[in-house]
Amino acid sequence: MKVLYIKASPKPKDESASHRIAEAFIEEYKKNNPEDEVTELNLHDKGCSYVNYEILCDSFERKGLMVETANEFIKYDKYIISSPMWNLSIPAILKAYIDLITVKGITFKYSKLGIPIGLAKGKKTVYLGSRGGGYPFPLSLIAFDMRYIKYIFRFIGIKNFKSFILENVDKSPEKTKQNFEKNLEKVRKLARKF
Repeated sequence: MKVLYIKASPKPKDESASHRIAEAFIEEYKKNNPEDEVTELNLHDKGCSYVNYEILCDSFERKGLMVETANEFIKYDKYIISSPMWNLSIPAILKAYIDLITVKGITFKYSKLGIPIGLAKGKKTVYLGSRGGGYPFPLSLIAFDMRYIKYIFRFIGIKNFKSFILENVDKSPEKTKQNFEKNLEKVRKLARKF
């Protein structure tokens, strides 16, 4: 199995809750799946172009950055995404990457009736997120980070979607620190089933 680990936080690992929970997940995953190949894609190290007119036009001609990025993405069997929630959503660089991989004819197509059909069927995704505050219902209705990832991946055909979100990282840092190992065990349990 080929696994793509997508990192969306610009912070160094020791300052990023999403990186640390993802590292624990990957360590446990590798322990249980030693034959699988895990490739790390740090969006901030790599740089990620935002779709502009030229990039978009190239994709209509089946060439250029969107086509290359989507073709590379679709080669993987599983996806691990680590990301903080920023302003109720995901970081712009992660959205830019999603725009590059959501390409008609590679990750989705339209039926004769114009209904989108995902082409990344049979794959798996896990979203490992962190949030500065807590978002219990009804506040959960305005937290779009995990929901957006879940539905855009479903749009491209990936229905096997799991998630773990560490909340109150900034609101209750001492409590987060005290419970961190307990949360890492939940993440490791998730990794064993991925």
